[in-house]
Amino acid sequence: MTSVKQIAIVGEDKLTMALLRKCVSTYIPDFHVVRAVVTNGRGNVKKEIAAYAMLAKKMPVLIGIDLDDDECAPSLREDWAEMYEEVANLLIRVAVAEAEAWVLADRKRCAQFLGATSDEIAANPETLVDPKRALLDLARANADTDLKRDLIPRNYNQFDLPRIGPAYNLRMTNFVATKWRPHVARARSDSLDRAIICLEKL
Repeated sequence: MTSVKQIAIVGEDKLTMALLRKCVSTYIPDFHVVRAVVTNGRGNVKKEIAAYAMLAKKMPVLIGIDLDDDECAPSLREDWAEMYEEVANLLIRVAVAEAEAWVLADRKRCAQFLGATSDEIAANPETLVDPKRALLDLARANADTDLKRDLIPRNYNQFDLPRIGPAYNLRMTNFVATKWRPHVARARSDSLDRAIICLEKL
């Protein structure tokens, strides 16, 4: 009898978790997610990276983090390398520059969601300095009243904390789960494409 294939997923936030789950269900549907951890920050992923490396000796562990202000993904991984034992099934994937770039990479569906046109979305979202702000700008300019209220925080121009609206995570994760297409988005996001390639090799 064939044993059930298992995988653990770690995301630095709820949107990253939704994106990783969608990629897993799309590209390796025979894997069962037995553990899903939202760490609420990249720093919390780093704190537990040694534990995730230990878990990766038993099953693949897919970790999603944002590049943020780091120079590049290889340098980020190098900075973390001394903190854990390298394990083949520890899959640390870095969204350039953040998870919202992966969302924007499906230009057509994202435009429909925000009430915008595809041409209003960057052709290469990984070149955006702040993909989240780009997404919120699109929502502010184009979305209906309810979606604007849910996505956009008060004092938006000042970006007072929180940087997101009251139902941002709910709206974005639902969009990813039901509408976002990783097979389309990977063509406009090298970091997403590399993440999917890692999954396809499992």
